[in-house]
Amino acid sequence: MKTLAERPWQLVLGLGVWALWFLAVYVGVSVACAVGPPPAAQGPFTAVNAGLLALTLATAAGLGWAAVACARSMRRLPPASLSPEASRRRFVAGASVALYGAASVATGFVGIPLLVLPPCV
Repeated sequence: MKTLAERPWQLVLGLGVWALWFLAVYVGVSVACAVGPPPAAQGPFTAVNAGLLALTLATAAGLGWAAVACARSMRRLPPASLSPEASRRRFVAGASVALYGAASVATGFVGIPLLVLPPCV
């Protein structure tokens, strides 16, 4: 039976979640600034930034958890030298770990401006 980390859809899920987060952050900022922009004097300490920062932290943590879960699952797989099927399964699991990790780091990196910039610049 295949573990979750061996499923090919894991290769697109991490970056897909990152893309949805990216879309939600920028649509959220745009809508919030169009509907009721916070005073510029507040700087980055606004409800808009707080909400988006919470979403960013939750998304980055979820993607990081998925990377760790795939890595643990990969350790339980047979060695790649046993068969071509085992090699393919380990590749998909390993690539999933890397892609989830990259998506988690990208989420955190792109979310850094929420800490220092006002939302409606």
